[in-house]
Amino acid sequence: MNQSIKTILISAFCMNLAGFAVLSFLAVYLSHHLLFSVGETGTVLSLMTLSSRGLPIFAGGMGDRYGYKNMMGIGLLIRGSGFILLAFAQSFFFIGIGTTLIGIGSACYEPSSMAFFSSEATGENKKRIFTYLNLSLNGGAIIGPLLGGYLLLLDPSYPFIISGLTFYILFFFQFIIIKPQRKIVRNRNSIVAGVKQIVTNKRFMNYCFAMIFFWFMFAQLTVSIPLHMYNLSKNESLVTIIITVNAVTGLVFMFLFRRLYVKINIFTLLKIGIVTMSCSLFMIVFTSTPYWLLICILFFTIGETLVLPSSDIAISEFTQEKFQGSYYGFFEISFAVGATFGNYAGSFLINQQPSSFIPWIVFSGVGMIGFLLIWLLNKKPHCRILRELEDNGRQNIR
Repeated sequence: MNQSIKTILISAFCMNLAGFAVLSFLAVYLSHHLLFSVGETGTVLSLMTLSSRGLPIFAGGMGDRYGYKNMMGIGLLIRGSGFILLAFAQSFFFIGIGTTLIGIGSACYEPSSMAFFSSEATGENKKRIFTYLNLSLNGGAIIGPLLGGYLLLLDPSYPFIISGLTFYILFFFQFIIIKPQRKIVRNRNSIVAGVKQIVTNKRFMNYCFAMIFFWFMFAQLTVSIPLHMYNLSKNESLVTIIITVNAVTGLVFMFLFRRLYVKINIFTLLKIGIVTMSCSLFMIVFTSTPYWLLICILFFTIGETLVLPSSDIAISEFTQEKFQGSYYGFFEISFAVGATFGNYAGSFLINQQPSSFIPWIVFSGVGMIGFLLIWLLNKKPHCRILRELEDNGRQNIR
């Protein structure tokens, strides 16, 4: 593992720490501190989601063309500026601009960082690096909500200011240490060429469609689950504990599962993970207590821990080392669609029927649709190609 990869892994930890210091309580902050309506809260969250997940197809292509390091640096600066704006904004208009900047920064950074990993490693080493990445992300997500909760008690603007400054510091840190990747697509039309290749890759397109239903379900971690916890407890501290439980559980099971990502077929892990998450949401209907909700979150996280690294590894197999930034960028569209519907549906259903079992049946059912689509995708002959690629990667490592 070279110095550049280590630097990006450290950055992932710091970025998630800074991000979750704000995002873990953002929905509650908008609803109960700024008194935004359900529509305004959903719109603000969706602006961030749409910009962060809809723009990466272009930002990823720019990373292929101009260099992943350059796009990561731009992303850090833009995202940091968005957090700083949120520290001082009170109106819906400026809050919307701030969250949009955060989303644009993510769109510039994430596809290029993932493509950097994919281009710098092969076979089992690539899978290990993606596992380390998720360990770093979960580590940051553990400390982030605790830091955010403490800073929020001091002053509501402090979490936003500290997060923004963190991204500025990371920009200079990466600028000095990270070396440009070895492979850059020199074709001036690389963005268009990448999109053309992606849309004709039916295997990848079907995969993106199936994952929309997963992202809808995943979005409830930061929308309906925190709102439900607040409705049950009327305690903001328990809301921040949700992300902490999620992150700690994810970190522990990521470590325990680290060998599975190398040895077991990625689609098998995806199916098991999605079913586990779907069942955990269904379990919420059994009883309405904060402690039972935390138990359900634990099982939700176990499933999430199987899905997230596997979904990234799957993309690297689809790319076949071409237009990697564009592939990772395009995949974010599935998140944009799924999470946007998830944000609105989560806010609407929980606010309209806070004590009903209906929202959780809906969320669980959507997850099961995603499972069925992944199951059908895994049955198709083309998935044998992915298994052959994995086997060849293992042989090359040996």
